[in-house]
Amino acid sequence: MKKIEISKLLLAAVFMAVPAAAQDFDSLPSVKELVSQARAAQVAVPAPSAAQDARTVKDWTIMVFMNGKNNLSSYVISDMNEMEVFGPTDNINIITQAARMKESAPSYPGGGYYDDWGNGYGSPVPHPGWPNPYWGGMPPMMLGTKAADTKDASTDWVGVRRYLVTKDGENGSLSSTLLADMGTVDMGDYKQLAEFGKWVKANYPAKRYMLVGWNHGSGWEKSLDLFPTVKGISYDDESGNHISTPQLAQAIREMGGVDIYASDACLMQMAEVAYELKDTAKLTVGSEENEPGDGWGYHEFLSRVHSNKDNLTPDVMAAAAVQGYKAFYAPKGTATTQSAIRTANLVGFRAVLDRWVDLVMQEDKKMVTDARIAAVGFGGAGSKDMVHFMELVHAKAKSQTLKTQTVKVMNYFYDHVLVDNATTGAKFEKAYGLGVYLPGYSFDTDYSELAWARDGRWDEFQQWLTAKDAAPAAPNTHAMEATLR
Repeated sequence: MKKIEISKLLLAAVFMAVPAAAQDFDSLPSVKELVSQARAAQVAVPAPSAAQDARTVKDWTIMVFMNGKNNLSSYVISDMNEMEVFGPTDNINIITQAARMKESAPSYPGGGYYDDWGNGYGSPVPHPGWPNPYWGGMPPMMLGTKAADTKDASTDWVGVRRYLVTKDGENGSLSSTLLADMGTVDMGDYKQLAEFGKWVKANYPAKRYMLVGWNHGSGWEKSLDLFPTVKGISYDDESGNHISTPQLAQAIREMGGVDIYASDACLMQMAEVAYELKDTAKLTVGSEENEPGDGWGYHEFLSRVHSNKDNLTPDVMAAAAVQGYKAFYAPKGTATTQSAIRTANLVGFRAVLDRWVDLVMQEDKKMVTDARIAAVGFGGAGSKDMVHFMELVHAKAKSQTLKTQTVKVMNYFYDHVLVDNATTGAKFEKAYGLGVYLPGYSFDTDYSELAWARDGRWDEFQQWLTAKDAAPAAPNTHAMEATLR
């Protein structure tokens, strides 16, 4: 059998490179990385397995809500084929609700916006990036990234289907068990996501649950008149609907919560999104940056699941997704981000951050603005890496009290919030695992709809930081780099 090189995760008790208690930022500006160290291992591609009793209570059920009713339609087949390379272990179910439509023209759900003016990342462009008005057509990264669909009955279909994923080694067909052909379903309706979760739990019970939201994502972004309210995930081109950030939390709440919520989508690992989910998902996995169209390498993720099948704690499962993503993109030379965080501890984190906000608003605004501009930013959501921003503020702050509180914020993040973080490419070496809204143009009042804003003071900080006495400079007119998911 073909051998695939993978990185085997260390057990949860030892996969952190540096003990949390040892984290100390007094030596800034260098921030210590907490990235899991991997051991090299080889895992054979498994042969197809016999059907198992799916209703037996397993250790885990992984639910993947795959909304391909847009220009990601062909990726549904590609990603399910990746899942089938290793498939589930004996103690895991993998269930998908997979939606496809005839390939649609490039589209973008979020319009354009202005948060990235003057920050070194180019002019504002539509997100998730189809089409950039300066490209004159399909984004170059969208073309030819996945192998063409194998045209047989298992892959040549449209509509919405539910599958029990099985392993079949490596072939272009879908061998997974078709559970239901649902016809036309609005994948942009949060109620459909909630119903999927409830149905899976009733039919494929487990001790723990992981939910993957698969589609275009927009984290939290400024919303223009065309698309009011808070942005989110799961854009359905047929219905014109999507699932907002509060609706995502509501859907997971209605299905009874999950141990891990993961986004196979752009820009979703933001404080605002994770905080919204703090009462419904114990951990979140996602990318601060835009994801390439390929999204997750599910074979890389599931190879790590197989390697750790006897120790699949939530931390290990989440880290398997993070490190699998890194392993998928590192050989390609693609700049990416992926992290896992604990949502329950975001309440304490927000309290420490609120005290920091009170102090920083007494500082020179230009210093804080310069830190915002220099901080690592992510394509189009007004999002910056929070820890890198803090690092830059610490380096320039005049107040020793503010410096001390900045260290407390960062140490709290590493000690209590971060589970794992992985980046590829030099561009994101200082992306430490959590994005946050740091707009460069103006504050969007719709931000106040988020629990993060209602409960804390980050919205007051943004209003203070973005208040301007003079008109902003005109934007550049050259194109941003292509963004896909």
